[in-house]
Amino acid sequence: MERADIPLPEDYEGLKDAYETLRRRCEKTEAQLNQRLKVEEQLRESQERFEIIFNKSNVAHKIINRKLEILELNQALVDLLGYSKDEILGTKILDYTHPDFNDHWQELQTALWEEKVNQFELEGCLIRKDGSEAWVIVHTILFADQGEKYGYTLLEDITSRKQLEHHKDDFISVISHELKTPITSLKAQCQLMLRHLKAYEDGHADKMMSGIDKQINRLTRFIENLVTVSKIESSKLQPVLKHYQINELINEVIGEVQLTAPTRQIHVGFEHTLNLKGDPDKIYQALYNLLTNALKFSAKETAIEVTLKQQENWAVICIQDHGQGIPRESLERIFERFYKVDTASSLIEAGTGLGLYVSSEIIKHQNGKLWVDSEPGEGATFCFSLPLL
Repeated sequence: MERADIPLPEDYEGLKDAYETLRRRCEKTEAQLNQRLKVEEQLRESQERFEIIFNKSNVAHKIINRKLEILELNQALVDLLGYSKDEILGTKILDYTHPDFNDHWQELQTALWEEKVNQFELEGCLIRKDGSEAWVIVHTILFADQGEKYGYTLLEDITSRKQLEHHKDDFISVISHELKTPITSLKAQCQLMLRHLKAYEDGHADKMMSGIDKQINRLTRFIENLVTVSKIESSKLQPVLKHYQINELINEVIGEVQLTAPTRQIHVGFEHTLNLKGDPDKIYQALYNLLTNALKFSAKETAIEVTLKQQENWAVICIQDHGQGIPRESLERIFERFYKVDTASSLIEAGTGLGLYVSSEIIKHQNGKLWVDSEPGEGATFCFSLPLL
């Protein structure tokens, strides 16, 4: 018996095309579904990692809303403040902030939520439940979640470091003041001995005593820097306001420096005679530090240029040397306390890393600014500005 041919539908080709279209759509949908499942798995893993970091971290974390209310926090923040988690939830970090830091922190929070800045960092002090202080470095950013904005903050506990700095500052203060009395007495006796030797015209002994006097001056300046550092760190560097002429003060500093470096050339250029109101003794100390630094960091045969200009309502003083310059990686840290530029140059004398820090803080406390321009191998120019009278 012969097989009868089965007739094909008249729209066979159309059905075939429809099938292929449907198959491709199914494959595309399956691929999209697999991709979505993969993304969701990655998000789940990411969320788990975040929760582990957030909850288990030794650094305090918190999440706040636009009202600055704490919505989430980890155990580290509970331990830092000494309150229970339930007591902290719904409160604001400013509720625990030391009054000295409250206004500044509030200003930064306002700027962040108004999107004038995208993040901020500050060093502040919190008051624990037991009344003790907790010092922290605060890092805050904004982030979006489901159309809402939130603040994310890390609070790094630096209380131990601040306590160590406080003990160190106390030690520096005590040692500095204990040294001032014998140094003053030694200086007076040295001056008497110099006058006595000059009467006998003993050139060799006179030279030796002059060397001793030079080292006493150096030690005196070092002690003055230590005392100033102690005042800076304890917020006791209050300038004494007097009227003075900056031109005269610069000439006075140059005169003293050249007593200890008579062979060095120091060129002076004054465009104006400028009157200021501030603490001339502290500006003298800053100028002395900057000028002796310029001598220290440049060869003996090179000159130092000191200039004074008026720029609008500011007096701008610049001290330029022609030494080795400052490495680019050191420019941002040059004014930090105890920071010293790492260089193998034989021209560089050992230092304490206090001079520039002290000068910067002195000028800052008198509403001025200190900065430096330098290229390696081309010397350095330190400038500072002070408001005119």
